[in-house]
Amino acid sequence: MKSYIFGYYTHFKKTKQLMFEDIYNQAIIYYPSEIDISDGKKVEKGSGYFEALSKYWSQAELKTEKESDFIQLMIWGIFCAYHKRAIDNFLNGKKKVCSQELDMEYLKFRFEESLLLNPELVAQYKTDT
Repeated sequence: MKSYIFGYYTHFKKTKQLMFEDIYNQAIIYYPSEIDISDGKKVEKGSGYFEALSKYWSQAELKTEKESDFIQLMIWGIFCAYHKRAIDNFLNGKKKVCSQELDMEYLKFRFEESLLLNPELVAQYKTDT
């Protein structure tokens, strides 16, 4: 059953509490499992620009424009986690970053940090802890 939330259709019932893992599993499919980061520029501890990674983030945002706010926030969280790992990998001489390498605690933190800006979404979200 679809419900209408904040102008977006979602595949969840409005009354069902959603968990991080469920939202992550629905959002990660919009990113490739491996991303080339050899195009890194101005990479140093805590910052850097990766054109390919930014392109995949932009594409994921476009593909999820009509998805729920939860999915859209998770797209941002996944980008943050990929970016953090890309910096570490690049500084250690690696030229790729894989979804299996993502720091899930960091990703969850970034997702929940964004989620807190919307109390109505928080009410629909169930923490894993």
